[in-house]
Order: sequence, then structure tokens, then C-alpha cells
Amino acid sequence: MIVVVMGLSGSGKSFLASILHQDFGFEWLRSDLIRKELAGINPYESAKSGYGEGIYSQEWTKRVYEEMIRRAKELVCSGKNVVLDATFLQDWQRELVKKSFPNAIFLLAYADEQVVIKRLRERRDVSDADVEVYLKQKENFVPPSYAIPIDTNKSRDELKVVLQEILQRLERKDIQENAL
Repeated sequence: MIVVVMGLSGSGKSFLASILHQDFGFEWLRSDLIRKELAGINPYESAKSGYGEGIYSQEWTKRVYEEMIRRAKELVCSGKNVVLDATFLQDWQRELVKKSFPNAIFLLAYADEQVVIKRLRERRDVSDADVEVYLKQKENFVPPSYAIPIDTNKSRDELKVVLQEILQRLERKDIQENAL
């Protein structure tokens, strides 16, 4: 199973992905880590540059998403469930997933803007995204209708229950479709 956790920077994507990883056994592929690994940069070293520049350019982003999909294919072929953790703000990024994994589940992480801004200001993480990046992303992002929205203004335990319910519904749906 492939679960895509998408959304604007600071929306809680990595928090949701960490729950899927720690509590449900999903392998966690995080674009922030892959990007810095491909660039030969320590994950906790800043690679901040202007929006859409440096290792955040369109070319680099394409390389990161392709590598994430390549790794996901390997993991799925070895029988693993995988969570992809990245913004997935552009159609081409989501299409890359759907082409390789037509049954992928897309979860849209979101939170109140004041919460997102607070998270970004307090963040000590591998991500280089800040409030400026969030505001730029927000200008053009149109969430896809097929993504399941999840409000990350909840506790870890509450989100674990939400994710468990989603996974159980998907599992029941798969069983019903296979029975036909």
C-alpha cells in the first residue's frame, strides 16, 4: 500500500507520516531527506535559498520525486507498505505517483494558518521551509479533490485513531472489491 501525505509546508505532513511509520509499520520516504542526500548535504544542515532556487529548483525537485518513486517501487516489491512525505503541490508530482501506483491513497494535511506559522517559526528539522516558503506555496496550490483532508491540529493519539479508521476503511474496500 502506498499512502501519500501531502500539503503545504508546516501543515503536519511529517507528523502524520511519523505516525504511519511508528504505529502502522510503513516505510517512510521523506522528500526533505532524499533531497539533501542527493545533494550530498548533512540532513540537518541548511540548504536554504530563494524560493524555487538551488536544490529547490524545478530540476532538483523532479529528481527528488523520481528518486522517491524509485525507492517506493523497491519497497513495495519487497512487500512493504510505504508512506511518501512531500508537498506534492503540483499535478505532475501527483501524476508521477498515480502512474506507478494507481491505487495510492492521498492524504492532505492541513492546519490553521496561525498554527502553521508557529510550527514553521519553531521548527528544528531537516526541512528548510519557512513562513516565506509557506506563503509562496499557498499562492498557487489547489488541493486535489481526491485527497482525504486531515486536520493536524489534533493530538498524536487523536490522529492515530483517524489514520487507523482510514486504513481500516481502505482495507474493507479492498476486500469487497476482491470478493467481486
